Parts: sequence; structure tokens; C-alpha cells
Amino acid sequence: MICPCCGEVRLVSVMECSACGARQIGKPLAPPEVLLPKLGLPFAALACAALVVVTFLAVWVFGNDMKVGRVLLVSLLGDGTKLTHSLLQADSKLPYYRIFSFDAYRLAFTLSAGLIPLSLIGIWIGWRAMKNAKSNPALFGGFSLARFSAIFSVCLLAIFSLATISSLPGAIARRQAKRVAATRAMMYAMHYQALQKYHREYGSYPQELTDLSRVNAESVPHSDYWENSFSYLPVGVIASRGSAVSFSDYKLVSPGPDGKFGTADDITMVDGVIVDSQSNNSLPGTLPASEKLRP
Repeated sequence: MICPCCGEVRLVSVMECSACGARQIGKPLAPPEVLLPKLGLPFAALACAALVVVTFLAVWVFGNDMKVGRVLLVSLLGDGTKLTHSLLQADSKLPYYRIFSFDAYRLAFTLSAGLIPLSLIGIWIGWRAMKNAKSNPALFGGFSLARFSAIFSVCLLAIFSLATISSLPGAIARRQAKRVAATRAMMYAMHYQALQKYHREYGSYPQELTDLSRVNAESVPHSDYWENSFSYLPVGVIASRGSAVSFSDYKLVSPGPDGKFGTADDITMVDGVIVDSQSNNSLPGTLPASEKLRP
């Protein structure tokens, strides 16, 4: 038994505690006739499932500038209260907001990285609770609660997994589009901050990108989002007797996501304009910079 004074464990037959010296003055209490089974694991499994639902609903209602929450308030309370009247004055289109399912679908994909593992934990705890309740029902209870929690967590796992799988292609495409847009922004920056500046000062585009150092344009990126170097080709050679060679046009090419030039995903700029990579070879009156003018 446990000593009530110091908490030391001692034999029931020993009348005095060896740790603190407390003496037993009566017989120990008899064990209870009925032992209540433990319900910790079933309630823990239910808590995991409830946490998934509460987290999703809270972010859905209060996220995105609380648009869903404001629409629900207006729908439930109408426009007769001071709160809803002020909400309608700020956004008169709230009663016509009907894309709840799309918001929920997009949010399910966003939160799936945290809610899917939490659902898996709820399934495991529920399975463990059911196993304990089957093997020793006198000590562990809550079999029905554990089964309900496990099934509920399985349903949540299926919902968030389906939302994630169906959203992956679109997410990959949007990520790729962002990278392409970033590369285009770099090319436009090179055009306006370096190439145009060089053309204004020297009346010609540079023969190589390294020549941009003459106009202090070293900070301009010379590689795309994927850290591949741009291909630069000055064209449209103009020359007069006794004057240096000058270039009136240029072509700037990024190899794109695959890192290979000459493929369909190349990003091509001609004289500051992004053009279709499949039709960028039709440049009238051009001459590669590698060819030298003959007298």
C-alpha cells in the first residue's frame, strides 16, 4: 500500500512506514467492489476527430477576412441589427456570396498537411482503445465510443485525402505559372534597367551580356528562376562606313523549367516583348552577332 504521509510504497502487513515513521492506526480500506473502466483512450480518439473538425470550421468561418462568417451572420440575423447593417454597408454583395463549397475545398487542401496526420493519430488511438476494450473489458471501456471515433477519423482522412489528391495538379500548375511569371519579371527588369539603358547611352544593344557592366547594371539578374543562364543574341546589325558595328534588336531566351534550349517551354523575349517560343525564329532582317560584317 502507499503511505498517505510520504507516498512511499510499503507492505500492507507492515504497521510502520520505513521512510517517514508514520504508523498505521487502523485496517486499510477494502478495495471497491465495482471498478470503473478506463475511458482515456476513447475520449482521446474523439478529441482528435473533434479537433480536426473544429480547426477546419474555425479557419473556414474566421479566415479569408471572415467573409464566410459575415455571410452567415447576415443570413441568420438579417439586416435589422446594427452589426449586420454595418456589415452590409461595408460590403453590399454579402447576401449573394455563394461559393462556400469552393472555399471549403480550397481550405481542405491548404490544411491537409496538418489535419491528415491528426486524423491518422485519431484512427490509431481509436483502434488501440477498441483493442484494449476487447482484450480486457473490465479494465478498459468505451468500445462504442472508440469505434465511432475511429470511423469518424477515417471519414475525415478520406475527405482531406481526396481534396489533396484532386488539388495537386492545379497546385503544381499554379506553382509552375508563378515561376514562369517570376522569370518573365526578371527578363523585363533586364530589358528596362540594363539593355535599354545601354542602348540609350551607346545607340546599340550590347554584343554580350557582360558588356552591361559599362552602365553599372551588375545587379540585374542574368539567370532565370531555375538558376539557368539566359541566352542572349543581338541581331539587326546596322553599320555605316567608318563606324562601329551596332545592334538594333536582340533576343533573350530562358530555357524554361526543363533547362534545355530549343524546347516548347522556352521563354523568349524579343526587343522587350515576350513572344511565343514556337514563332520566335521568324525575325525579319536579322543577323547573328557571331557573323562579322564584310566590307
